[in-house]
Amino acid sequence: MSDARYNLTHRYVLFSCEGAAEGVIIQRLYEDGLLVVDKDRVVFDAVYSDRPYTRTRKAADIASQYLGMDYSVNGAEGLLVARIVDSRSARFELPKRAGADAVVQSFFTRPEIEMLAVHKQGAFDLWQRQSRRNRSLKPSEFCKQELGLSKIKETKFLKEYWSNGAELAECIKRYASKARRENDELMLADLLA
Repeated sequence: MSDARYNLTHRYVLFSCEGAAEGVIIQRLYEDGLLVVDKDRVVFDAVYSDRPYTRTRKAADIASQYLGMDYSVNGAEGLLVARIVDSRSARFELPKRAGADAVVQSFFTRPEIEMLAVHKQGAFDLWQRQSRRNRSLKPSEFCKQELGLSKIKETKFLKEYWSNGAELAECIKRYASKARRENDELMLADLLA
C-alpha cells in the first residue's frame, strides 16, 4: 500500500481545494461514496459546514482553523491535509506546532482541472493537436473555444456538469492514464476507492 493510500485510509482527511472546480469534484466524489476515505473521516469546512472540503489554502490558516483538535481518535492516526492543486509552485508547510499528528500530501491536476472535461467530451486528441500548435493554450480556454463550455469556471454549471459521480470517476481514471506523472506525483485517481 502506498503512503498516500495508507494516509487516506488511516487518518482524518481535510481536502484543501484550489478552486471551485476542485471543490465541486471532491463534493461529488464524497456524496457518491467514490473516495477511498471513509466518509466518517472527512473533515468538513470550518465555515461552510455542508462542504466536505475547504477553500482555505494557506498553511498558517489551516493550522489555526483545523489543527486544534485531536484527530487520533476512533482508530485514526491523525490528520492528512490533502491539497488539490494544479502545480508544485505553491509552498506549503504547516507550522511546527502541528507536530507529527498532521501530514500533508498534494494531489495534482496539471495542467488544469478542466482536463477532466476534455476527457468527458472525448476531445483529448483534439486537445493535443491544438496545444501543440499553441503552447500557451490553457485547458479552460480550450473548453470554452473548442467545446462550447463557456461556463466551465462557474460553480453552478460545474455542479450540473459533474452530477454523475461514476462518469466523473471514469474521466479521472482516463485523465490519469494519459497524464505524465513526475516521479511519485499523486493525482485525483489516487483518491478513488
